Amino acid sequence: MSESIDVTKIMEEIRDNIKTSGADQIPLSFADQKIVEKVRSDDKIEEAVRYISYNFEVQPYQMLEGNPAKVFVKKCIRKLASFFFLPIVGQQNALNQQYLYVAETVLEQREQIALLKEELARLERVVDSREGK
Repeated sequence: MSESIDVTKIMEEIRDNIKTSGADQIPLSFADQKIVEKVRSDDKIEEAVRYISYNFEVQPYQMLEGNPAKVFVKKCIRKLASFFFLPIVGQQNALNQQYLYVAETVLEQREQIALLKEELARLERVVDSREGK
């Protein structure tokens, strides 16, 4: 019953799985979303869709830190101004969501076009081979 477990090997497999799945590119908190590095890709549209999907939601509030008196004043100002900026943030989030849908649709259409081009090339080869007989 005393089997030896190679923890190092297991950790290497986990790290490889994380890298291959792209999970290491996902931001871990809202603060990390502002500093999301662009995922390396030759395709700018895929890169844009990935960026939009992580950053489409605008956060209306951020944590306030520092002097308690200043934080209190900032919270009061935030409360007084919330009637003005919360609807704008909501509209911007809705707009950003629609941009994401459009970008994803464009990406899907590009993939379908590539498949159709391949099919067209295949059919042209079939026609050319039949004409050559």
